[in-house]
Parts: sequence; structure tokens; C-alpha cells
Amino acid sequence: MVDSGTTITAPQEVRTTELSTLGRLVTAAREGRSATVRVTGELGAGKTRLLGGLAARAGRLGVSVGRGVSTGLESAPYLALAQALRTIAEPLGAVPGAAPGLPDALRRLGEPPADGTAPPTPTTVRRLLAACVSASPGGLLLLLDDFHCADRATIGLFDLLVRQPVPGGLILVTAYRPWQAPAMLRSVARLGIELGTAEELPLAPLTLEQSAALLDAPAAAPRTLHLHRLAQGNPLFLTALADAPTTAPGTVAAPTPHQGLRDRLLAEIAPLGRRTQVAARAAAVLGEVFDVDSVAAVADLPRSDACRALGELRGHDLVRPAAQAGRLVFRHPLLRDCLVADGDDCWWAEAHRRALDHLAAAGASPLELAGHVVDSGPRMTPADRPLLEAGIRAALGAGRIAQAGAWTVAALRLRRAGGGGADHGGCGVWQPVVQALAADGRIGHLDAVQDEVLLVLGAAPIADRVSAMVWLAGVQASLGRIEESRKLLSAALAEVGDRPDLRAVIQVQMQLGQVLGGQLPPRAEVDALVRETAGADPVTAGGCLSLRGLCTLFSGDLAAAVEALDAGARLLDSAEPHGPAAIGYASFLTVLASAESALGRYAAAGAHTERALAEVRLRGDHHLLPVLLNVQAYVAYQSGRMAEALEAARQAGDGARAAARADQALLADALTAAAWAWLDGDTPADPSPADAPAPHHPDVVVPRATVAAMLFAEAALAAGDGATALDLLLPTRGRRVQEPAAVLAARVYELLTSAALALGEPAERWALRAEAAADAVGLDEQTGYARLARGHLHAAHDQPQEAVRSYREARCLLGDSAAGVRAEELALVTAGTAGHGRPGRLESLTSREREVAELAGEGLKTRDIAHLLTLSPRTVDVHLARIYRKVGVSSRAGLVRLMAAPPGLSSRPAPGRAAGRR
Repeated sequence: MVDSGTTITAPQEVRTTELSTLGRLVTAAREGRSATVRVTGELGAGKTRLLGGLAARAGRLGVSVGRGVSTGLESAPYLALAQALRTIAEPLGAVPGAAPGLPDALRRLGEPPADGTAPPTPTTVRRLLAACVSASPGGLLLLLDDFHCADRATIGLFDLLVRQPVPGGLILVTAYRPWQAPAMLRSVARLGIELGTAEELPLAPLTLEQSAALLDAPAAAPRTLHLHRLAQGNPLFLTALADAPTTAPGTVAAPTPHQGLRDRLLAEIAPLGRRTQVAARAAAVLGEVFDVDSVAAVADLPRSDACRALGELRGHDLVRPAAQAGRLVFRHPLLRDCLVADGDDCWWAEAHRRALDHLAAAGASPLELAGHVVDSGPRMTPADRPLLEAGIRAALGAGRIAQAGAWTVAALRLRRAGGGGADHGGCGVWQPVVQALAADGRIGHLDAVQDEVLLVLGAAPIADRVSAMVWLAGVQASLGRIEESRKLLSAALAEVGDRPDLRAVIQVQMQLGQVLGGQLPPRAEVDALVRETAGADPVTAGGCLSLRGLCTLFSGDLAAAVEALDAGARLLDSAEPHGPAAIGYASFLTVLASAESALGRYAAAGAHTERALAEVRLRGDHHLLPVLLNVQAYVAYQSGRMAEALEAARQAGDGARAAARADQALLADALTAAAWAWLDGDTPADPSPADAPAPHHPDVVVPRATVAAMLFAEAALAAGDGATALDLLLPTRGRRVQEPAAVLAARVYELLTSAALALGEPAERWALRAEAAADAVGLDEQTGYARLARGHLHAAHDQPQEAVRSYREARCLLGDSAAGVRAEELALVTAGTAGHGRPGRLESLTSREREVAELAGEGLKTRDIAHLLTLSPRTVDVHLARIYRKVGVSSRAGLVRLMAAPPGLSSRPAPGRAAGRR
């Protein structure tokens, strides 16, 4: 750390350019050339460490080095210079030909003059420096730190040296803070630049890359970005913040640095007068920007006294002019944070109250005022609640989510103190705050708000209380916090007594919470619940049937699953959600859509997903989006709509990572990887960083026999990586497969067939398992996957006709889905390789693909086709990529030739495209 002696990576290691620039001075000194350089930068910029690095380099090369530090408390002139020269007095005196008495003269320099004796003049000291240079055959390097505190005599000497440099190899390097330099020093520095006898080396704020190097962390890491922003490129503050206990992105205030740095910053204020210190603390109360009138009001000082105090703070570079005229800011936000963390709590509470009164009278916004309400602590009253709630709404609108959460806790406490209700119907302040906190993954703030909500609910009617608790439980479940969700619901269940309607809602929500959290509830519990809720409202009954359908589907009882899902869909489709049951409506639709997609009912799943999305956005329950968008992405992927799949997966991944849902983020990455692999990595028309594929990384643990593992395996096989596919699908390379869910088993075994063949291993057993699994469930889609597996075996055994037949049977069963298109491609390639069939047939295109092909064949550009068909340009490009593969051409020009060819003629397939996929 700069200027503090900490062991964190030294700043000279990141300020390599500046150190190299100063390093050239060592060469100059050894060659007998003199130079004067001033290194300028704020407190903590790295000046002292940089001078230390320069001294070490010069010492290794035989240059005489002296270091001194000005303190501003010198009892005699030239004290810092004398400190630097005394360290080399004896070695210089021993040099042959050195001036007689040189060591004694150097030792006397800086001593207080005797009574009636004038101090040495700058000219006298200059002659002494010349004698030192003559006695330094390797050159002399003098390093004077904190030169902004230098006495007038030393600055006068600096002026003389700028006008009349000492020849022979004297390198004078001064380091100081330019904002705190006296006018005389600034004038001398400008003169040196004008005369060409002095140079300046300003230390700019660290770049993000330099900050990352100093922290030994990736530049793109959220913590690195957060700390770099807070430190504003200052190395000292950066490393101090890195040591602080609270450094998570999005915290309301900057983390408080360790006590050593706090003491160092506060020591700059300690010598100032009492009124000036009070003014500084009043400015800290006001926030980032302040003015004289506000400081006077908060400090309870006359305006003239406040003005003088701020002038003194400016003179010490503690505050500076802001961009707005008449406003001021602290030199660095960390200085303000240290002031806030220091002082008397009672004074701070009173000061915030004065700030609130003054700013309210000046017409400040609720967003500016709410913080002062909260920070006034014991001075808050229930009368402050409307202002605080207005500030919460403004904070949410401004994206200051954590701040809104902290203020909501205070507002709820005021509500309890005033005996107010909790606004349980969804119109209160706390619900949108909880939604925002959940969507942003701010668990600590969420729990704090929830605790206060539960206390406020204590006096509410039971229906309102249960409704709020059920809703909060759903939020917790959507974050994967199943145990927290169950605690809330268990507490609600204990309160409802003999209210069967409320008991049914709570019990269903318990099972729903497990599904939202990524688990399946026991089938027996769900079956019992279906019987209990047979007469419940349509949302509760339909939701419970959907849960039963999902559980029975993945336990292998497809007949019961289909029956339950059909009944659940009828109830949910006809329901008009209202009351407590409506809380889970979007989640029930999500469960229903998930089960339908597993059954291969993609049209129904897509429709229910759209309804659920509309409900979520209407209610603001954005914490449900990661799960829901992943369902939408999966449906789009299975249906061959890769542009939609990629966009939905991108949104799901962003939301999942924000909400810390690792399982949903992993599924989104798997969907992205699979969709891109299906497209053969074709670049969209308008690529962006979010479009990049997300391949499976070997260090990422993917749970076995999951949809994510299956999708990553498909992506790996598309790249010809059978080994990775096997690693994903099998718990060990011992080839003992973990049984997948019955409804997906044939698909998994088809992947294992492909992977084994890609590695040249026996695959017959996997194809047989695929056929057995398909027979067990009786679903066309799973039978299609079994036919694909059999086709792979025929192709591997050089039986092209049998392979083509199996692939075409798979195509008929799988339809226009992504797997169906793949089956058609494999049939075309296999037939073309064997000399049978006619690859490149237009008959293989869907109706939409045929429309796109015909327009492209007429020479229309992507944008024109998109406009005519009311599609996005990206979707058109996705269609074109699929068309090229199906008809066996590799470019738009090839498609134009094919479309212009007489009936019965077709192009040969483009080599390697479809064949290279699996």
C-alpha cells in the first residue's frame, strides 16, 4: 500500500512507466548531468513508494542517495534537506579531494541558528550542494518528500536551483501534493518548466488494469470493479478498502477502511480549529456536495464563521470546488466516510435533523431527504414516514436498491411505532422493495426487510397476514432458499386454525416452493394434497394438479402425469386469479409449462410460459424470471427457434446471476451453448458480447442426469467432443450410467450412443437402452430419439440405407423440432454419401423456411426479408443458416442458384457442415 508500509503489492510494480521515467535520472546522474523533477500526486497516489523504488535502483548503481521529509513543523530552515545530506555526510567526506570540513558543514545545516546569527542563505547552501556533487563521483540523488510542507528558506533554495542549476550530476526530486502546495512553491515550479530546468511527473489515478494488478485480481471481477470505482484510482485507498470487511458491490456506503488509514486521514483535520472541525463534520452530514449556507445550518454556525471554516478546509485541500458553482466536495469520498464513522452519535443525529429541516425548506427532493430521516436515528418520528416512503419509491426508481431496502426497514419500524397497517394488498412500499431486492440477490437486505414485515403483520387480519407470508415464502423459494420458505409457511400454517381455504393455499405453496427451489416434492405428499384441494379455488386446485403432473412425470408414471396436467391446464386456463391463491398463479403456470415441455408439448408450454411472463411483469415479481425464462428458452430451443432461445437464455442467465441462483445460471449457460452449437457457431447479424457461446468448462460441476448436463453434452457432441459428453452424462468413466428421468431417458441414451461412437467405443447397449426407454414411456419424441440412436449405429456399421430409414423415421416422429431438423440433415448427408436420395431437397424446409428461401432466392437482403415477414433480422439469419444446412449449400449465392434451378435438379451438399455436427 502506498505511504503505509503494508505488504500488499507495491505500487511501483503497477506504476512501471513512471518508475522507468525516473530511472533515466540515475543514468543522467552517473553521466554528470543534473536535473530537477517534481513528482506530484494526492495523498496515497504512490509518491513515497516511487521515490523508494528510485532510491533502491540508484543505490545499486553507485549513485549517492539522500532522503528527507518535510513536516511543516521544522524548527530551523533547510531541515528536510539537511536530513537528506546527513545520511551521506561521512561517505562524501572520505572521498579524496572532497572539500575540507564537508561533513561538519552538512551536520550544521538545519540546526537552529544561534542567537543573532542569520541562517545560511540559499547561495551558501547551493555552494554546499556543489561541494557534495564534486565529492560524488557516481552522481548525487536527493529525494525530498512532502515538499508542500517545506519551509520558505527551502523553497527559496529550490527557486535558486531552478534558476541556477548545480552542474555535475545533481538530481533533485521533490514529491508533493499540488493542491496543498503554497503559492510560492507553485510559482517556482512553473518557472522551472518555463526555463526548461525542471520537469513534472504527475501521478495519474490508476487504470482499472493497474488496480487489478495491485489487488492481484481479475480486472473484470465485480469486486475489482467495485473497489476501483470507490478508490477512484488511488492506490492507498484501494488497498485500504480491500482490507475492509464490507466490500460487496452495491453496498449503500463505501466500506470503512482499517483504523490506521482512518487515523491518518482524520489527523489532517485534528490540528484545525474547533469551528473548522465542526464545519467539516457538517459537510460530511450533507453528503457528496454541499454549500456554505447548508454547512452553516447543519453546524449551527453563523454564515460568516462557516465561510471562513470552509476556506480553511480548502486551504488544506480537504474540500475542493465542485462542478456546480458555489458548491464544494471532499477531496475524496473516503475522507467523508472517515468523518462519518468518527464522532458523537448524539451530535450526528441532531446534525442530520438540522440538515433535514434546512434542505426541506430549500425544496430538496424526497430522495435527498430520506437519508437524513434515517440517519437522525432516535429523532425519527411516525410523522416522518410519508417522506421516508416517498424517498424509498424514488430510490427504487433510481436503481438504488440496497438503499431502498435500508430505508424500508426504518419505515416499517416507524409504521409499527405509529400503529399503522402493513398495506398487505400489494400496494404498500415494502412489496416492490422485496421484489427488487430478490431480483438483485441482496439477501441480507431482504431478510432485514422480511423480519420487519413479519413484526408489522402481527396486528394484521389473519387473511392479510397469511397472504403476505405466503408471498414472502414464494420469494424465498424463487431464490433457492427452500428452508427459509418452509419456515415462513409453517408459521403461517400454525396461525390459520380451521380456515381450510387458507390451509390449502399454504400447503400447496409448500410443495411449489420446493419446485421453485430446484427440487421435486415427494409424490405421496402431492397426491394427498390433490385430494385435499379438490374443492379449492381454480388456481390452488389447478396448481396442485400441475405439481402432481410434474412429480408423476419424472417418476415415470406418464399416464397419471398426462391426466393431472390436462386437468391442471383446464383449471388454470379458466382461472381469474385473485386473493391469496393468486400469489402462486405465475409459478403454477411455470410448473405446468415445464412439465409440458418435458412431454414434448411445446406449443402448449410456450403459451403457458407467455401467460406466466405477462403475470410476472404485471405484478413486478421479477425474481421469478430466471426460472420462467429458462423454460421459455428450452421450449424455443426444442422447437428450433434458436434466436429466441439465445435471447431468453441470456436474460435468464443475467437474472439468475444477479439473484445468485447458480443452478438457473448453469441451465441458461447450457441452453446458450446448445443453441450456438446447433447453429454451428454462425455469427448473428448484430453480434454482441451477450451472443457469445457459453461452452461447458471442465472446472464447472454439472449435476448428473440433469437437463443442463444433457444440453452441455449436445453442445460437446456438436463439436465432436465425445469425451466431454460422456463425462457430463456418466457419474464415472466406468460407464455405470445414473438412470435419467424416464421422460428424458431415450434422449440421454441417444447422446451416449453418439458419444461412444465418437470415441470408437461399443454403443449397442446405449441404443438398446434408448429403445427400451422409449417403449416404456410411449412418447413420439422419445421414440424419435431412439430411432436416431439406431441410425447412428447403422451409419457406424456402414449400413447407409438402414441409417437413412432410421433417420427419416426419427424425422417423422420429431417433426420440425431441432432434433427433427438434425435427423433430416443426417438423412440427407448419409444418403448423399451413399449415392442415394437427393440431398438439398427443398421439400425438407418448413413453411416459414420456404418463405425465407424464396425471398432470399430473389436476391432480397436480410433486412428486406425481415420487413416483409415481420421478423427480426437475427431471426432471418437463423432461418437462413438452417436452410443452408438442409438444402446443402454454403452461401446465399448457392441458395439463389438452387432456387433458380429447374424442378428436379438440386445442388450437392456442402462438404462437412451437417456431417460434422455429430
